[in-house]
Amino acid sequence: MRIGFLIAGLALAVLIIGAFQWFSSEPEPVVETLPVDGSSGTPPTPPTPVSSGQGERATPAEVAVAPEMVLPPLNDSDAFVREQLAGLELPDDWLAREDLARRAAVVVDNTARGEFPARQLDFLSLGVPFKVIERGGELYLDPANYDRYNSYVDLVVMRDPAQVAELFDLLSPLLEESLLELGNQLTAREQLLSAIDQVLAVPIRAEDIRLIQPKVLYEFAEPRLEKLTPLQKQVLRSGPGNTEKLQNFLARLRPQL
Repeated sequence: MRIGFLIAGLALAVLIIGAFQWFSSEPEPVVETLPVDGSSGTPPTPPTPVSSGQGERATPAEVAVAPEMVLPPLNDSDAFVREQLAGLELPDDWLAREDLARRAAVVVDNTARGEFPARQLDFLSLGVPFKVIERGGELYLDPANYDRYNSYVDLVVMRDPAQVAELFDLLSPLLEESLLELGNQLTAREQLLSAIDQVLAVPIRAEDIRLIQPKVLYEFAEPRLEKLTPLQKQVLRSGPGNTEKLQNFLARLRPQL
């Protein structure tokens, strides 16, 4: 297995738990008024030769041994990560930054607590204004917003959960070293599971979602939805179809971790 795929697995794991946090910086909303009706690397011991039955001894087959995988020191890992991720579908702006593993650790740490790392992922944006529908004197989340999340969700769910879990496990030492620097004593696996469980608990709402605007920002009118974590709210805003696809993928990923 190429080391590049291992590094890609780390990036993908971060993508899984942080995809919707990338959408945290919303442009000014556009309100539309509608009508009411509207392996270890140690060579294995060669097997003991066996008799061929004709006074000769069989020659043991040559065993191909993969070279030992050694991760670079955390402080010197940026160039290695960039090289291995070259050509993959990852933002150039992310690859151009420094301390990539540490940035990923911040994403893991934040999402496990239900928060979103806006400073670490500020270069990712939906690029389309957030829309609200006004109907009968009330505000609703415009379903047209859901399409903005489609490409990100599809990028996640197209992966093999078993491979993602294996790759994340192999790369977790680099991530956990970064987490320790943050004072986080939990393992990368524990952090990932915490974020996954939050996403799995997001309700799927096919009906219109009513909003209120007590001040500048919009809030969910339903108290149960407004009490969701920031991570869960971002998932909810992706729409019922995207939420269901992501939850199905994570439900298959979780037992593999």
